[in-house]
Amino acid sequence: MVTNYQNDLNQAREELATLLAKRERIEIEIARQKRKVAALSELCNENEYSPPANHVLEVLGFGLGGLSDACRTALRASRKEWMTLAEIQEALKELGFPLDKYKAPTASITTTVNRLVDGREVVVEKRPAGASEYKWAGLVVDDPVRKLGDGAKFKGRGTKR
Repeated sequence: MVTNYQNDLNQAREELATLLAKRERIEIEIARQKRKVAALSELCNENEYSPPANHVLEVLGFGLGGLSDACRTALRASRKEWMTLAEIQEALKELGFPLDKYKAPTASITTTVNRLVDGREVVVEKRPAGASEYKWAGLVVDDPVRKLGDGAKFKGRGTKR
């Protein structure tokens, strides 16, 4: 007897799509909580990475990571839908990201955010004044029955909004 695995495959893809959507919502909540922790740390005159409490967060993987991860956090946590590069830089400072370690932080942020655009994690829109604004695209699975192995779809993929 030949078993039809197609139904099982479709169900597995739907479940994976559901889990990916949940993970995206949780990543946004984590980013917003990181912003809150950074603001409260500032109010307490404490560096966000001060031991011992923040050491636990780092060990658990809740630190800001590198510049790419920090930019993702800043964009996810933003109260504004669209952000300029200057606003992203300010958000990184508020999160306690060590921008002082970069010779040209604005250039590094620009390069990093543009790579996130190329990776379709972020959407860019040119404004009439000439400045560009960016927003977190967020993971969106167009059709949960499609092959997720081909890559999940991001909002704005292939468009500039």
